[in-house]
Amino acid sequence: MSLAGRAEQISLLRTAIARIEAGAQAGQATSGIAVSLDQRRSAFFELAPAAPVDRGAATGFAMALAARFARAQNGPVLWIAEDFALSEWGVPYGPGLAAYGLNWRDFTLMRLARRADVWLAMEEAIRARAFAAIVAEPMMLAGADCPNLMRRLAMGARAAGARAILLRPPANERAPFLAPTPMRFEIKARPAPRPSAGRRPLPGRAAWGVRCAGPPGSLPGIDPDAFHSVDLAACLAGEDVLSAALSLRFPAQPSASARAA
Repeated sequence: MSLAGRAEQISLLRTAIARIEAGAQAGQATSGIAVSLDQRRSAFFELAPAAPVDRGAATGFAMALAARFARAQNGPVLWIAEDFALSEWGVPYGPGLAAYGLNWRDFTLMRLARRADVWLAMEEAIRARAFAAIVAEPMMLAGADCPNLMRRLAMGARAAGARAILLRPPANERAPFLAPTPMRFEIKARPAPRPSAGRRPLPGRAAWGVRCAGPPGSLPGIDPDAFHSVDLAACLAGEDVLSAALSLRFPAQPSASARAA
């Protein structure tokens, strides 16, 4: 993509943000964040498939999380993806969005050829404070500046009160988790139920195994070696995605001591 093309993409993003902000100021009410998570800790999420074969499951979990935030805030979702990643893993489509309870009118897909432009667009979107959830999907993470970049994005999301989600490749020794946040999770596909009486089961709602990969002790009471089960049916019924996944109930709002901190 040429420099002019990249500038046009960013210009379109800014125009979309301005339009959304103008609508909110004109009286489009938002409900506030009703998700049962501590805002101070949950502004930035880093999601990785447990193995390359689990990439589809991780994408689905990111979509469920973004849809949950969209319903809680009655706001739009921005999905920023590197073209290469979409070529490898597929493009979100209408029926799939509906299955996660997300209206396609509230979903914007931004495709960018360069990874650097993905980060730039994510920073712009976080700063705008106009989206219920912002998802970044790069093909890979590379470069010595990645930790500094993740720190800047996480700090920006916290300052703006934004919900930013990094959907990344599998984590390993060469490409570890990078975000300075306890909200780091490994996702794997949960096995389908066994068929009864030799019959094949019909396809059901998505289900995942979710493991906390945050810094040791960052989420007290969580076994960092265990995958916790969560399914889309519970999410659509109003259960908080991460609370269901971790079998925990986080406070709806930060405590007085947390706000003071």
